[in-house]
Amino acid sequence: MNVTLVIVLGMLVLSILAPFISLYAVSFITKKDYANHIKIQKSIFWVCVVGVLILELQIRLSGGSGSLVINSKYANSTFFNFILIAHIIGAVVTYVIWAITIFWSGNKFRKKRTLPGGSSKTHKRLGYISIIGLFYTAVTASIVCIMAFFI
Repeated sequence: MNVTLVIVLGMLVLSILAPFISLYAVSFITKKDYANHIKIQKSIFWVCVVGVLILELQIRLSGGSGSLVINSKYANSTFFNFILIAHIIGAVVTYVIWAITIFWSGNKFRKKRTLPGGSSKTHKRLGYISIIGLFYTAVTASIVCIMAFFI
């Protein structure tokens, strides 16, 4: 098994686990254990960001995304290209919303030191949008990987 496939599969596993870990972090809110909620969300976010950066670096070093899927019979199909583009757009939007939620909420918390605060409703909405986006990213990443490497 080559390094690229290991990195791709590692990121796929991380993508599949991320929404479930985020939901686990949400469970701490009902216990009013905000510190663990924050710690888990920040940790999984940064692990995912580092994973994406490693994946992107490996894709570039391998000659671009086209070189990774060259052996797939679906590489030039309309459906594969659509799913790949939908995955990339959805993942980028999800990570941006997730980052905004984390950093905006962190700034609000540092300033007021009280939870839940006046921004809780917005934070909750953005959080659930992020989790839905993480599930979307996991599903589309799975489809892309299956089509590119396994069928």
